[in-house]
Amino acid sequence: MGRGKYTTQEALEAQPEPTATCPIVRVLGPRGQNLHEVAVASSLVSPEINARLNADAQPWFTTLAQLPPRFRSVLWVRRGSYVLADLSDQLTDKIGGEIAMVLLAAQVKRLKQTGQWPSLYADKWAEISGHSSHAQPGSESDDQDAQGNPNRRVVDDES
Repeated sequence: MGRGKYTTQEALEAQPEPTATCPIVRVLGPRGQNLHEVAVASSLVSPEINARLNADAQPWFTTLAQLPPRFRSVLWVRRGSYVLADLSDQLTDKIGGEIAMVLLAAQVKRLKQTGQWPSLYADKWAEISGHSSHAQPGSESDDQDAQGNPNRRVVDDES
């Protein structure tokens, strides 16, 4: 068994526990060189980290998080997904921490069931997963989903 198999197995079977130094953050997008821009809620991290990252007055702040070498080429981080970021030590003046774990859908579901999922992300997860709790049957969002793939041509059979 290679390194990748153990890392993948660990990522699938792990039971993440968010803390004040390792909160759940949302990935805004990749920035190159295994760096990802993440949005962090100030209320989820310790006051020391807020002071170090100059985020005292803002409810949300962004920083860069580095993907560690053991996850590279094994796990991929998508824009809009959630990760546990270790913000306890700042790597450089621009890189605010390191990605400790990529949260998969099953792990997010377990965190919600145990009550550890932050209420700040409740609506954001619905937007990403496509299951909006606010959509009602017959609304415009259902009609847009029924239109089909916008990347394919529509062929009419009237001719």
